[in-house]
Amino acid sequence: MNIHNEIIKELKSKGAKGNLTAETQFSSIGLDSLDLMDMITVLEDRLSIFVPDDKLLEIKTIKDLENVIAELTK
Repeated sequence: MNIHNEIIKELKSKGAKGNLTAETQFSSIGLDSLDLMDMITVLEDRLSIFVPDDKLLEIKTIKDLENVIAELTK
């Protein structure tokens, strides 16, 4: 499973448009903290992981989320 593709797919389902790269900040595509939390909850269910609250504060870009998920799926 490609984590990046899963994140992009979920972002597009939330209405994100344009070129989404690893450096894309969630705030720059109109995702507020509630939208981000909703998306993370969906990814947690899909990937059978749990993102701790302290990690949530670190997530600002797509790459940040990829790194957190990669850590949790090791």
